[in-house]
Amino acid sequence: MKNSLKIASASLLAAAMMAPAAQAEITANVALTTDYVWRGTSQNQEDPALQGGFDYSHESGFYAGVWGSNVNFSGASTELDLYAGWGTELANGVGVDVGVIRYSYHGSDIASDLDFTEAYVGISYQGLGFNYSFGDELGDQYEISYGYDLEAVSLSVAYGNYDVSGDDDDYDYYSAGVSGSFGGDSEIGWDVSYYGTSSEADFIFGEEAADGRLVLTISKEF
Repeated sequence: MKNSLKIASASLLAAAMMAPAAQAEITANVALTTDYVWRGTSQNQEDPALQGGFDYSHESGFYAGVWGSNVNFSGASTELDLYAGWGTELANGVGVDVGVIRYSYHGSDIASDLDFTEAYVGISYQGLGFNYSFGDELGDQYEISYGYDLEAVSLSVAYGNYDVSGDDDDYDYYSAGVSGSFGGDSEIGWDVSYYGTSSEADFIFGEEAADGRLVLTISKEF
């Protein structure tokens, strides 16, 4: 699942790409991270992950994209996400974002059993954000975040709760990080973040996946 705050169907993406080029933008991104962490837990057995994707955005606020990463759990070795949504900033400075994302997993005959879809809605104002997601098979999730830009770096913190099964099988997670750019023409970004979870996550995912961890990510957008 794309962290990035950063996150469709293929038909929607294809239709959007028929819009005039002057009104739209297509970007690509690639990242190397020491551990793929999603909602506080490792998706790759605490090993490095190579990630990347493509994003389409239109001046109307519509966006869509595809993103992938290597993973290592429950027979899956690859994750591929398709997403689409609409976002805008209102006159009072409040940002609104709504969309849907399809998570799919590959690598074995049973990996596809993990596939699921979530819809999400988010609001933001002056660095403060709130996101709520609800799925077709799994439980609800909410996250509160705050980001602050300094002259050379950006600081961020987040706290969330995820009901994995939809049956009160939930846990809390949190993170704090600092990010920036190496500068120059490369525009290569970096991020160092600490992730942690409540004790309930240890019982759900195991201590290896849910214990606290410091993660370094190097990324570039094209």
